[in-house]
Amino acid sequence: MARDLINKGLQDINEYQRVLDGNKRYVEKKTAENPNYFTKLAEGQQPRFLLIGCSDSRAPPNEITETDPGEIFIHRNIANLVIPTDMNMNCVIQYAVEQLRVKNIIVMGHTFCGGIKAAMRQESVGGLLDLWLNTIKLTYEKNQKILDQIINEDEKITCLSCFSIREQVLNLWRNPIIQKSWNSGHPIMIHGWLFRVETGVVEQLSLDEQFPIELSNIFNLNFKTEDIPTQKRKQTRYSKIQTILEQNFNQNGDQEEFFTTIQRRLSKQQSELDDEQSEEQSQDSHQVKQFEDTQLGDILEKQQLQEK
Repeated sequence: MARDLINKGLQDINEYQRVLDGNKRYVEKKTAENPNYFTKLAEGQQPRFLLIGCSDSRAPPNEITETDPGEIFIHRNIANLVIPTDMNMNCVIQYAVEQLRVKNIIVMGHTFCGGIKAAMRQESVGGLLDLWLNTIKLTYEKNQKILDQIINEDEKITCLSCFSIREQVLNLWRNPIIQKSWNSGHPIMIHGWLFRVETGVVEQLSLDEQFPIELSNIFNLNFKTEDIPTQKRKQTRYSKIQTILEQNFNQNGDQEEFFTTIQRRLSKQQSELDDEQSEEQSQDSHQVKQFEDTQLGDILEKQQLQEK
């Protein structure tokens, strides 16, 4: 018995040392490719993406997207949940949006997720974990009729993962930090990804909520301080995005259907805005132009992301 414990301890020490040795090889490899690699990295970060992923060790964001340190700002928790009252999460979102000025937020779930699987069962996993998993259980309850028709457990876990990702995307659109960013002229695009552990492939989920066109009035906030008057800002936003969509997104497949839906909703929004024409006529033209340029640039970035 004692010998078994000693052997187990030695194995653990060897595994720990293997990780440290891996760091040495990593440094040697990077500096051989570029002697100034880490010096440059120390100068700062300018990530274009915030990725909210699961803590599962099989879903490392940088590795599966072939991105380098500094390209993706990452927050991970069990089952990639966006809980509105999670202070840790909200601090990450605020820093990413207001300080790093990211352009895209990605919620990435995955197949064979242990958190999703545990939430589908009635057995307690203990302590705070049960409270955390209640968020997934609410999604399960909401979609139970569909999920109960799926016999295969792995397929059911995948389906619930997709439903959960959608809910997290909605929670992001409802977040005041995201809404304020849009209102101040810095639009953030939000995406739902499913990483298939069994194939290594990332699937971008087709969600209507990838664009904040019809946010419920219950969650739609009005902000007192605005750089560009509300009416002018909304008119600029929807008319410019409409133009870009018409010119650049005439593609076929699911993507075409997705953007057709956006165009339809944009037309509806523009019609409503026309009916509520504001009396605000004297606007700072420089501010308006700056806002328009920001919108156009960000939509073109969205196009490039879709093409990749």
